[in-house]
Amino acid sequence: MTGQMSQAWAALRQAPAFRRLLALALAMSFARQAALLGMPLLTMHIFDGVTEGHNLDTLMVLSIAFVIALSMAGALRALRAALMSALADDMARRLSLEALQAAVRSALLGSRQPGLAALQDQAELRRFLGGNTIADLFDMTAVPVALVVLFLLHPVYALVVGAACVMMGLLGRVLDRTTRGLVRGASERQLKNAGELQGRLRQSDMLEGLGMLAAVVRRWEPAQAAALAEGDRAQARARAVRGVTEYASYMAQGGVVVVGVVLALGDRASPGSIIAAMMLAGTATQPIARIVLAWREWAFANLAWQRLQELFADHAAPAVRPADPAGPPGLWLRELRWTPPGGLHPVLADVTLYCPPGTVTLVVGPNGVGKSSLLRLALGLLPAEGGQALLGGQATRFADRALLGPRIGYLPQDVQLLDGSVLQNIGRFGPEDAAGVVDAARMAGAHEMIGRLPQGYATEAGPTGGLSMGQRRMIGLARALYGAPEFLALDEPEAGLDQAGREAVRDAVLAARAEGAACLLISHEPTLWSGHVDQVLRLAPGGHWRAETPGDATTAAGETAA
Repeated sequence: MTGQMSQAWAALRQAPAFRRLLALALAMSFARQAALLGMPLLTMHIFDGVTEGHNLDTLMVLSIAFVIALSMAGALRALRAALMSALADDMARRLSLEALQAAVRSALLGSRQPGLAALQDQAELRRFLGGNTIADLFDMTAVPVALVVLFLLHPVYALVVGAACVMMGLLGRVLDRTTRGLVRGASERQLKNAGELQGRLRQSDMLEGLGMLAAVVRRWEPAQAAALAEGDRAQARARAVRGVTEYASYMAQGGVVVVGVVLALGDRASPGSIIAAMMLAGTATQPIARIVLAWREWAFANLAWQRLQELFADHAAPAVRPADPAGPPGLWLRELRWTPPGGLHPVLADVTLYCPPGTVTLVVGPNGVGKSSLLRLALGLLPAEGGQALLGGQATRFADRALLGPRIGYLPQDVQLLDGSVLQNIGRFGPEDAAGVVDAARMAGAHEMIGRLPQGYATEAGPTGGLSMGQRRMIGLARALYGAPEFLALDEPEAGLDQAGREAVRDAVLAARAEGAACLLISHEPTLWSGHVDQVLRLAPGGHWRAETPGDATTAAGETAA
């Protein structure tokens, strides 16, 4: 169990003011154990003094002292619990934020599974930190305190109980080492199975309509059964070790009684010390036993912490770099190179393109040549193998997103609106700015459409809002235009719209250009933009690319092959 305990300490050390709070909690724990010593010591005095002297006044004084000591111990435990609860809440909030950010970054790279695991892992850690397992760890202070008092009563008492504590600690270590792999394997299998099933069930209409639901469940069930079987093997080993641990605790108390009787017969210990030693043996061994009994909480919290740390390391936010004051205004793509995960050859090879303010650049090419990836590279959402994208001299990949976001307008292919009103979505959930939102909606040609919604700008826009694909796209375009961004990145903005909608999109882009925005857009309808763009970037398979001005296809800005 030492490996899991070290992981818990490592987790707590990430919390603010950890050392000060830890020192206070440890001091409270030692003070509580000192107060709890009153019970075995008072019991010893009662048996050795009051029983022999028949002094009821002494019994009354000792009883009052016992009540005071017990009350102090209870108060210290309550204070410590409140302190640790505040620390756990603070840490859980921080982990939740980091887990959500890492989940989004992993999704940007095309993997939703780590994000799903991250959200479940931070919930597991919150349950762990809010439970009693951390308190059990602090109660381990009872072990040295009890052993010291036992040694003062008689060294043999301390030897017997110390040996039992060592044995229980070794059993906990064995439990940790023998079940760690099984727990991790079972947990990862279950997460994978849950993710796969969730992905399949998103197509509920197709599954139900074609009668495929039963077949999907049959394919999923064997993998889930295998994961549960692996978890059952870990549980079986844990039950065996926990049983031996409980046995060791009882043996320690029984051994102390036997040793105490032998010592008392030789006049080397008093009868009261036997009872006190037996109580102290329970005080020393019970915290270790509780930690071993809480095996499941320790194991899963340890696993959740390890997975989160791996996710944070793999999907950490890039370090912010200062902007180059000599960088040109607008967007500059400089020798961008990118290969998809698992690919052997680059899809984008040394693409170089300058989009000055107040221009529209059209990206065209067949499917699979990296058009959407180029847009995401320009926004700094994907890591480039080589080169960089600069917006006004600032590398977008290494920018503070809170500062860069308002400078950018982005409309992805798959428009996603968040839970909230149309007003909140267009305003990017910032401070309420109704005038700015309406201006952006008018610019996008969406104002009249929004006015026809049941509650206008107050209409729910999230997944349950009932908006059509075209309505979501127009609202998404208004969100991209909100705040007059200096760089506009649009991925097939006219897709799924009727002729009036496509013309409204084109007019919105031209209005943004007139206000000085550098516009980079992807389209499969070049005729819609004919005569309205300043340059065209043509992407072709094999990493080939060519930048040209309309009407002069021979002015190649560059061409390269993977």
